[in-house]
Amino acid sequence: MSQRLGEELRRLRKKKGLTLEEAASAAGITLQYMSLLEKGQRKSASFEIMANISKFYGIPLDYFAQFVDDDQNEVHNLSETELEIWSAINNKVKDEIYYKKGDLLADWLRSFFRK
Repeated sequence: MSQRLGEELRRLRKKKGLTLEEAASAAGITLQYMSLLEKGQRKSASFEIMANISKFYGIPLDYFAQFVDDDQNEVHNLSETELEIWSAINNKVKDEIYYKKGDLLADWLRSFFRK
């Protein structure tokens, strides 16, 4: 993760007037893990964790991409299958955040990969 992303996570939390513990609990992660994210000391976070944070703050998952430093990321050309999965997941997250409809992301992912 990047320092810039951590700073944005901290800004969002403080804007809501939450403690680190409250934000971590709402995102379904430990206090220590949330602290490391906010400090920019985690190398990465899973998609599910970032989706939970995105949903909790009511912000589209794509919003957080602008805070990740490009020079810290490996260049990886996605295959057609990876692009299809990424697009489907983004659409599902948008449905959950914007329209509050459908199954939970974790349930949907399990069914998606059983196909």
